[in-house]
Amino acid sequence: MWIEELTSGKFKYVERYEDPLTGKSKRVSVLKSNKTRQTQKEAMYILNNKIADKLSQGKFVTKEITFFDLYEEWYTQYKQQVAEGTYLPTKNMLKAVIKDIGNETLVSRIDHRLLSDILDSYLYNKNLSNKYVSIIKTKINLIMKYAIRKEYIVENPIDKVEVNFKKEFKTAKIKDKYLEDAEYRSLIEFTMNHNERYGLLFQWLYLTGMRPGEAIGLLKSDINIENATASINGTLLYRERSIKDMVKSDKTKTAAGMRKIDLSSKTMQIYHKLINLNPKGDFLFQTSNNTPIVMTAINTYLRQHKTEMGIDETKPLSSHIFRHTHISKLAEIGTPVYVIQDRVGHEDSKITQQIYLHVTEGMREKLQSDLELL
Repeated sequence: MWIEELTSGKFKYVERYEDPLTGKSKRVSVLKSNKTRQTQKEAMYILNNKIADKLSQGKFVTKEITFFDLYEEWYTQYKQQVAEGTYLPTKNMLKAVIKDIGNETLVSRIDHRLLSDILDSYLYNKNLSNKYVSIIKTKINLIMKYAIRKEYIVENPIDKVEVNFKKEFKTAKIKDKYLEDAEYRSLIEFTMNHNERYGLLFQWLYLTGMRPGEAIGLLKSDINIENATASINGTLLYRERSIKDMVKSDKTKTAAGMRKIDLSSKTMQIYHKLINLNPKGDFLFQTSNNTPIVMTAINTYLRQHKTEMGIDETKPLSSHIFRHTHISKLAEIGTPVYVIQDRVGHEDSKITQQIYLHVTEGMREKLQSDLELL
């Protein structure tokens, strides 16, 4: 404590303390009319109470922790809360975040400016999609909320982050979500000549609207030949597993994903071809070595042969596009949207709605031009 004499003749008693939230030095003061020993004791008592009040307005950080250690602690708990198909992709997604924030960076020193810069760099330097960066932000938020619960921090820096998302042209984007008829025919023709097993898988996805993970997780026993139905009740667990350890999960991506769907005659023909190609093994979709086909392999295949398949370079291409194409074809033939959602296992999907409205709007425009022919 120190004393400052003012021009008014009074004395200011001042004391410093460290703000536990910022680590910065701050002051408290009190005015007294003199500086006797008794007054100094009174001033000291008042200042100590003022500091205690200031400190009680926020919680103390219990201990310093690095972002890497925080992530490890959070991830251990996160693994127990979600399915393997969720926590393993999250682990891979956050590797870059940990590197960019820094293993040794103290969580208490992370602010919204650092996180904003990192997320903006993902959008504009790494050219990641708005959706992917939004998911990264959500995962960081989960980690920081955990830090608050553990009292490592008292404020969540992600709350102040406003990501400068890229502008997207929605009409063009929706059309890129599915294949036109000519694109689909060209892709299948190439694939059947180049890799028959992949070609049969892509046709299956197109004809059923199944998620790729649901399809490659199908067991032969999931197909009811007599009723021509498929029971969709899990996905293939393959990430960070050896071939012999690949198994089928006991759940789908969402609760609505657990379903039974009808299979067309074309789809049943594909089933019998697959059985002839791989009479051994439990999985319906297998490689020539009788091992399950994994998602990363088929997506890499699609990217590598995109031009040869006759797909425009600017059009995103992954195994999920067949599911969206199935939705577009059902919309095209007039299937009600609620029936489509039930078939593909969507409780409430924005993308299903967008594709449905886009396709049906195109049908209305065609009808308008057809009316002129009457």
